Amino acid sequence: MRPEFEKLAELTVKLTVDLSGENKDEARSLLKDLPEDCPASAIYASVRTLYGIQIQDWEPETFWLTLEQDDIDLDSEARNKLEAALTLQSNLAFYWDNLVFQNTVQALNGMPFNPECLQEPSVYHMAWAVIEAAVIRGQDPYGDDVPDFDDDVQMFVATVLKRAGWAVAPEELDFSQGVLDNIISSDAKNLQRETRYAWKQLDKTVLQNTEFPEDRLGVQLSKLASCRLFLEEQAKVLGLTVMKLRGV
Repeated sequence: MRPEFEKLAELTVKLTVDLSGENKDEARSLLKDLPEDCPASAIYASVRTLYGIQIQDWEPETFWLTLEQDDIDLDSEARNKLEAALTLQSNLAFYWDNLVFQNTVQALNGMPFNPECLQEPSVYHMAWAVIEAAVIRGQDPYGDDVPDFDDDVQMFVATVLKRAGWAVAPEELDFSQGVLDNIISSDAKNLQRETRYAWKQLDKTVLQNTEFPEDRLGVQLSKLASCRLFLEEQAKVLGLTVMKLRGV
């Protein structure tokens, strides 16, 4: 995880370390008027701040009934995000089962999903889900470990990257790069080397205003730049929401 995302994760975790409930008013206010595209980790942090660590052991029905009694009405997208966050706290299948990975990626990004069907999330959404899963895992008081991704998930992510035309995985999905190297064409190997070198030379602070040529290398750099900008925007939304929960 990049340093800026590690700092964001630390800030989010700090919100829920102190379970004294001093941020309950802010948490209740956020849940009653949930911002559009509110991150799953912020929803989870709000619920845990409001009701305490015991939510880990609640059944889904208990959640919805308790929220309803407190006049908090979460829509289906927010409920899916919350359930995905709770599952990440109790079950690490996200890191070793590609079907669970697919559904979790969709849920964390507010996208529709069907547990019984194969889904192909966007590369951007997979990268953000990896970041947010680490943030959510960091809030687990009983063990905040973030496991390595197993072969099953690595193969799935690499396949999605190949089908989407990526030669080099974004940093957050680098765990799949070895598999991607083995399944792309030999012709793409030179493009990989060129992309890695050119990306390393780019000033990442001015990506928003950078124009890339419409050639093979430019397309690869544009993909990496667009993904990075998407993740930074998502992180900004999460950071602002966390600050609101902290009453800042």
